[in-house]
Amino acid sequence: MGAQNIAMLLSFCFLLLFTEVVSAEKQRVISEINEYGGKSIEITKEEGDPGFDAILKEILFNDSNDAAIKKEVFYTEKFARENGHEREIDYYGGNGKTTRIEYFYPEKLADEEGYYRQIDYYDINGKMIKEEMFYTPKFSSEKGFGRSMVHFDNNEKKVLGEMFCTDKFASEKGYNMAIEYYDDKGKRTKKEYFALDKPAGDSNGELIKREVLYSDKNGYNREINYYDSNGKTTKIEIFYTNIYARNNGFNSVIIYYDDGTPTRIEKYMNKKLVKKSLVSDKQNKQPYRSRAR
Repeated sequence: MGAQNIAMLLSFCFLLLFTEVVSAEKQRVISEINEYGGKSIEITKEEGDPGFDAILKEILFNDSNDAAIKKEVFYTEKFARENGHEREIDYYGGNGKTTRIEYFYPEKLADEEGYYRQIDYYDINGKMIKEEMFYTPKFSSEKGFGRSMVHFDNNEKKVLGEMFCTDKFASEKGYNMAIEYYDDKGKRTKKEYFALDKPAGDSNGELIKREVLYSDKNGYNREINYYDSNGKTTKIEIFYTNIYARNNGFNSVIIYYDDGTPTRIEKYMNKKLVKKSLVSDKQNKQPYRSRAR
């Protein structure tokens, strides 16, 4: 064997040895057929592996076509202290792109921040479209809701937030869901409270009552809508600002409906009736900018 060939062989052996030292992660199949029809592979990080300081191990879930569909990552204590979460689960679509990431937080941080789990959702372009938060029992008992959802626009700016109330809060306040709306600067413009006849997590729940709080809305700052079993408006209460009340002589209005059509309007000043009027068929439109369902 020539000197050049010996040198090449030694270089190749050295490369193999170096690779084993640098990347010594261990892989083993922990399930031949998982819930997705493929293999589950556990990858354990060892010293010298990329990400060793951050990752303890990963579990990769493949589908029946041997394509990665989910990956669970367990982090070191050091990583958890610096980044917050100690475990995450990445989910992949058919194109191999991430569709959502689920984060889990250690008990100490959860107690401090109030949430123990978070899910970020992504579109096909990798932009986050919504974020879901799950709150601790302590936080839920203090704030009144156990789960929330924030929605983002195409520029990943917050546009809408949903809060799902606890049963205790719902029984005390009469609402089990709330929605907040935000402007381009992230400032809340209004907040709506909903009373549904089913748990707030059930999107098929029948709407009974909706309350709207406005930050700046042409003289009125609060509105309550009531609905019948068919979803038609039966009554709307509108509450006005002090400036509006001084200029117009009333600070609240109640509009009554029959089969979804306004029939009577009552104006109040400090809960005392100051004027009552009927709405004729020719006035079949809703006054004061409200809209019946």
